[in-house]
Amino acid sequence: MWNKRDVVRAGAAITVTMAGWGLLRLIFPALDYYPPESITGVLEPSWVATARVRKAAMFVYGLLALVLMAVFFKPVQGRWPGRSAVKGLVFGAALGVIWSLGFLGGWAFLGTTLRAELLNSVVDALPLGVAGWLIGWAVGRDVSKSEHEMSKPWLAVFLVAIGFVLVHALGATFFAELVGPASPLLFVPTTVRQFVLLAGLGIWVGGMYVVLHAGLPFESTWARAAFFAFGVFGHSWTWFHLFIPIMDVAGALSVGLLVGLIGAVGVFVGVLAYEWLARV
Repeated sequence: MWNKRDVVRAGAAITVTMAGWGLLRLIFPALDYYPPESITGVLEPSWVATARVRKAAMFVYGLLALVLMAVFFKPVQGRWPGRSAVKGLVFGAALGVIWSLGFLGGWAFLGTTLRAELLNSVVDALPLGVAGWLIGWAVGRDVSKSEHEMSKPWLAVFLVAIGFVLVHALGATFFAELVGPASPLLFVPTTVRQFVLLAGLGIWVGGMYVVLHAGLPFESTWARAAFFAFGVFGHSWTWFHLFIPIMDVAGALSVGLLVGLIGAVGVFVGVLAYEWLARV
């Protein structure tokens, strides 16, 4: 549960992070994010772009990303063994890698350069890691190591990765013709490089499930799987994919939500498959 002290301390942690993150993204033009021409060339500009409030909107976007991080970290850290600040750092860095792999999706699916996306990855992943560390220090608590060991962690990584890749590939392919010109934002995989990138993300998320498993709230397997898939992973993956529809192009908001939902469903299926098979 949140109390006034937690809110104040988390707010201070987020404020400190936003000061540095904002400095990187908003003041230095070379570190700003430039949307791929393959998208801006076929879709109308968003209201944010035409009203010229993009920098202010980016600040609010980043602020909400950190607030959501704190919201999902708080219920996990209470039962997650480890030191508070370290747990926060791991949580924030894990979300940062999700965003980094999302940026690499721009290179693999949207035709951007690898150099640009690696730079974007560093500029955003580092603040997310720092924010996690500060939020962990602010609202977390130390928890003794649990004697309960997760059964077959390798199986969890494998099944979450398989579930994510299969559901994403099938879902994105199915919806591609329905969303029209915005379909590239679905990340429809057709090449080996694209499948490898999706597999890498799936493996990473499976590893996150192994690391966070002991801290997930709820006793029900379905509820724990849903919290991880749609909450911990899903909020970050969806929020990442809403950036371009909010900041740069019109008519693609539903596509960003769709990508996030498809990915979360894939992770949910993988987690449930693991929880069932681990008991066999």
